[in-house]
Amino acid sequence: MRQIASVAAIAIWMLASAAEPVNAEAVKIALPVASLESMPIYLAEEKGLFKKHDVEVDIVTSRGGGEAMKAYLAGEVQIVATGFPEVGLMRAHGVDVELFFAQTSRVPFALIARKDLAIKSVADLRGKIIAVTSPGSLTSNLARYFIIQAGLDPDKDASLVSVGGGGEILGALKSGRADAAMLFEPFVTIAVREGIATMVVDVPEALDAFSSSPLSTSKAFLEKSPKQAQAVFDALSEALTIIHADKTTTLDMAKKKFANADVTILEAALARMEKSYSKDGRFTRANVDRTQAISVDLKIMPQIYSYEQVVAPPAREGAK
Repeated sequence: MRQIASVAAIAIWMLASAAEPVNAEAVKIALPVASLESMPIYLAEEKGLFKKHDVEVDIVTSRGGGEAMKAYLAGEVQIVATGFPEVGLMRAHGVDVELFFAQTSRVPFALIARKDLAIKSVADLRGKIIAVTSPGSLTSNLARYFIIQAGLDPDKDASLVSVGGGGEILGALKSGRADAAMLFEPFVTIAVREGIATMVVDVPEALDAFSSSPLSTSKAFLEKSPKQAQAVFDALSEALTIIHADKTTTLDMAKKKFANADVTILEAALARMEKSYSKDGRFTRANVDRTQAISVDLKIMPQIYSYEQVVAPPAREGAK
């Protein structure tokens, strides 16, 4: 009997091991750019939260949402931080993708313009060059949205140019190669504090939608590696708790990640970001519905999907 019990125990262990390998490969996450929006990821890595939850993670930083999305489509990464419209667009083309973790609940971007141009409104951007990270990125899509809202045609009345990351965009503004930009933190605060640009649109105040740089993954990954997926989610949720409760630790992480930025600028940028960071990493139905409605109006997404179609189970309202 003892031998049978031992055989049964070994069989159970083998089945459990087969479901998800003990020495699972690292989960690869692609980020579009280095920004304060990804603070949950930076903190989870720096504070050993991924290791605490028994998952290994590799983080790859691209040059805009377009490149990050290409890495996901090529199967080079399991998780990608990209705009919600891109998720809808990928689904429309049959790509296996779902929203997995909300780093923010709103987009902490700003549409800024060179200070010397004295631009007061989006309408004043007629004929101007607007810098964005890459084609198809959230910076590009939101720039187009506000241009349209101002009664202009983004394909005729302004020129959107792809520049790359935040540092490159600041360089384009300083050199005069761009008149305006859709930018993210801490580069928005740097541009304003250093007198490079003025804020034309404070996006989170103007638009109650879009979880910027939401992490997305595939249903296949969630089914194949549920423990790894849940571990990543739990580690990032713990990082959000640190962000909201421990401003000193959060600032120290920002100083390490953006070593060339002035500390007072980072403090101001984080203060602006505070209202935008998600509380628990989950997506509300209201935010998803509003985001999809705008994306369809912009013709970025061909249709609206149900909440359950686009939001992975761990990231839904009320999930445990």
